[in-house]
Amino acid sequence: MWTHRADNRQRLIAAGYDVLSEQGYEATTVKEVARVAGVSPGLLHYYFASKDELLIAVLHEAGERYGRMMQDLRATVPADRFLEAAFVALRERVTAEPGWYRLRYELFALGLRNPTFLPVVGEMLAFIRQMFTRAFLGVTGGDEARAQALAAVVLAGFDGLALQQLAQPDVDLTAAYDLLLATIRTSNPPAS
Repeated sequence: MWTHRADNRQRLIAAGYDVLSEQGYEATTVKEVARVAGVSPGLLHYYFASKDELLIAVLHEAGERYGRMMQDLRATVPADRFLEAAFVALRERVTAEPGWYRLRYELFALGLRNPTFLPVVGEMLAFIRQMFTRAFLGVTGGDEARAQALAAVVLAGFDGLALQQLAQPDVDLTAAYDLLLATIRTSNPPAS
């Protein structure tokens, strides 16, 4: 079913997100993604030369959506409440959008096995660390090196907590998130 709709690429990315996050990279077929998107497999190959390119596009789109979510939050929440609001949003994302985390972990595993994906993993992590760094500059008194270090620790904490939540959905990790938030709040640079 060949179509010339302007949104075909976006439909393929959305279908790729759904199929890849549910089935994983190895089990996902181009044919299945095209079926879910309601287009021919040939159209998928028109936009993406390979399943690798589709996965990268899916992750890029999901990362942009995440960035927009944080920008919208920053625009609607008072600055002194942003950190807490961002934590709530990130905690809720694990249960509201588990596919995003499944895709992230899939990419992490692929990056360790396939050198083609390792730079993509690095770019994705750098993007998120950069967003966190900007958010933490106020907490660290403008100390960028300290904000970058804090961003790396918090990113590792979020990824680890999300993985635990996905593996054990009934476990209450509220205290762990609270401790991570307290760590951020107490990350002021030492007095000179």
